[in-house]
Amino acid sequence: MSKLFKRTLIIMIVLFAIIAMTTAVSTGWNLYNDLIAEYKSKGSAIARSIASSSVETLLNREPSTVQAMIDQFTEILGVSYVFVVDNQGEIISHTFVPMIPREIIQIKNSTLDTSRDVSIEGKGEFIDISFPIVEGTVGVVHVGMDKGIIFSQLRAGMFRQLSLLTIIFIISVVFAYMFVNKISQPLNKLTDYSRKLASHDFTATVDIKSQDEIGMLAETMKSMAMDLSEVFERYELALKDAIVELQDTLAYLTAVIDNMADGLLVTDTDGIINHVNPALSLMFHMREADMIGKNCRDIFGIELFELVEKSRKHPDEAFTTGIKLAGGKFGQAVATGIHKDSLEAEDVHEKGIGSVILIRDITAEKEIDQMKTDFISTVSHELRTPLTSVLGFTEIIEKRLEENIFPLLKPMDQGVIATIKRIRNNIKIILSEGERLTALINDVLDISKLEAGKVEWKMERIQVQDLIEHARFATSSLFEQKKLEFRQYMEPGLPEIIGDRGRLIQVLINLFSNAVKFTEQGHILCQATKSDNEVVVSIADTGFGIMEGDLSSVFEKFKQAGDTLTDKPRGTGLGLPICRQIIEYHGGKIWAESQPEKGSIFSFSLPVLSALPPTKGKAGFLHYEESEIQL
Repeated sequence: MSKLFKRTLIIMIVLFAIIAMTTAVSTGWNLYNDLIAEYKSKGSAIARSIASSSVETLLNREPSTVQAMIDQFTEILGVSYVFVVDNQGEIISHTFVPMIPREIIQIKNSTLDTSRDVSIEGKGEFIDISFPIVEGTVGVVHVGMDKGIIFSQLRAGMFRQLSLLTIIFIISVVFAYMFVNKISQPLNKLTDYSRKLASHDFTATVDIKSQDEIGMLAETMKSMAMDLSEVFERYELALKDAIVELQDTLAYLTAVIDNMADGLLVTDTDGIINHVNPALSLMFHMREADMIGKNCRDIFGIELFELVEKSRKHPDEAFTTGIKLAGGKFGQAVATGIHKDSLEAEDVHEKGIGSVILIRDITAEKEIDQMKTDFISTVSHELRTPLTSVLGFTEIIEKRLEENIFPLLKPMDQGVIATIKRIRNNIKIILSEGERLTALINDVLDISKLEAGKVEWKMERIQVQDLIEHARFATSSLFEQKKLEFRQYMEPGLPEIIGDRGRLIQVLINLFSNAVKFTEQGHILCQATKSDNEVVVSIADTGFGIMEGDLSSVFEKFKQAGDTLTDKPRGTGLGLPICRQIIEYHGGKIWAESQPEKGSIFSFSLPVLSALPPTKGKAGFLHYEESEIQL
């Protein structure tokens, strides 16, 4: 039996029961009131009849005649007692056996035409109806109607009515059962049919032949099942094709990843390793099973973990760091964030799902770079001594010529004058190119020392304004030669920084010199501002600017903006790399912005004194404790 069938049947039974009980109570109440009214009317008629017949008898004082008259009324159905009271208030005749109840004595003096309920102990409930004889001057007649007969008639009537209602109720339940069952059976079939369709059993059928709404619903579901069957068949075919294509793509990607020469490491947002390739296992001499599911920090150390954290916070940027590999080798790790394209997550940080890190073995490149650096350093050292001798002897030759030779020659001979001028120009060229070569050698030695960590740093508290003033004074002649205006803006209240005064002045001098070198007219603007826990210094010029393709390589060694094959080089190509080494050593960063023909802006940032942590950082960044600072 279905739940719908049970619920409908119970509702019908409860509803019929409520109607039957309401009908029975209403009918019983009406019957009771009708019987009461009927008995009161009958009692009043009897009392009135006795009152009209007993006037002369009472006046003649014949109680026996009155007694005989009232005795005959007790035979009427419903009449329980009759008694007559004279004008003196004495009961002269009555039908009580053997004695008058005390409840009757209490009501005998009533002379009004009225009725009341009387309860006589041991006899029951009665309706006492009184009627005065000659308006009470002769006496009063009392007739008592038995309520018990009323209740018995009421019970009999109610019993007959309830019996009829019970029969009707049983018949109704049977018909309701048949009716509800006729409706619920097709619904049960439809329910079973829909369950089979939900389990993708489109071969199932349902046999409902009724022409009503249920039959129409069955036909509609059959038609829907046929359509769903066709749709699912098409989807299954498409899904099989997609699975095959996905498997092929996955196999291809797996083959590419497994055969990569670079190591691949994939982590989630918490730094837990999700995937590695064989190349990575070989780089660290570790099995894949020993890495999967572990924290990147526990396996590879703080360097890679910090790289993962940076890529997680900035998923649209790439971050690079050096890392040691197994067997004393060196690697370079590049990390980027993995994020999914989702319309629900508006913030890019909410789209991040992890990080991917590529690690390349750069041991050979590092060795070659070191060999190149060592070679250049050695050559520079070897060149410095003879170059010093060349410059020294050139200056001596110039002095001897000017003091001892040129004054002895005939000044009027045009050939001699031209020769003297040519010799002076050649000597100036030798000295100028010698100084340029000396600067190149010094720069090479400088950057070699910086990269090798052999530079002695003298760290102290510094005011940025002092550094800028010193560098401005040192390069004032350059501004005067090209007649360029120097402008500066210092944000009030700049905090102190910690650094090597000489090296930081070297950075500013280099940036000022470059700005003057590449600016023919206009001005140079230097401004210093505070941003978060850093001091940012920017040098902007109105010169030629730098092409977008050259902007990313200006901080590389021996790289110069422009075409060095057609344009005369304007420097060694080592000034900016030296600046980067110095700034990064101080825990800051340096960058460039430019628009061709509109000028360039070179900026660097340095942490303020209060922001320096008391430990040595990674990737060449060094921070200092108070005891290490020269005050």
